[in-house]
Amino acid sequence: MKERDELLERLGVREATLVHYDIRRSNTGARTTLNRFLFGRSDVKAVNGGSKTYRYPGLAEAGAEWIGQSVFLLEPDLGDRLIVKLRELGVRHWARTVYVPM
Repeated sequence: MKERDELLERLGVREATLVHYDIRRSNTGARTTLNRFLFGRSDVKAVNGGSKTYRYPGLAEAGAEWIGQSVFLLEPDLGDRLIVKLRELGVRHWARTVYVPM
């Protein structure tokens, strides 16, 4: 593994995962869950006569890069997390390992 990492560094590239998913428009529950997982959400709760905002970051804030509609470029560990979520939701998806400039 060390040799491979050294080769990638010499070439000036890093490994990433390109993920594309295809979710049906009618599957609103899965769409909402996936959007929250990817982009995060904020909830405002009433607390002691005031309000408190709770932020839940998504993968995009953790470093996932939105390429286009239903396409993300992610670090391999984030790609694995997205693939697991897509499988849990029963969403068709494709993933490929790609190499991008550092």
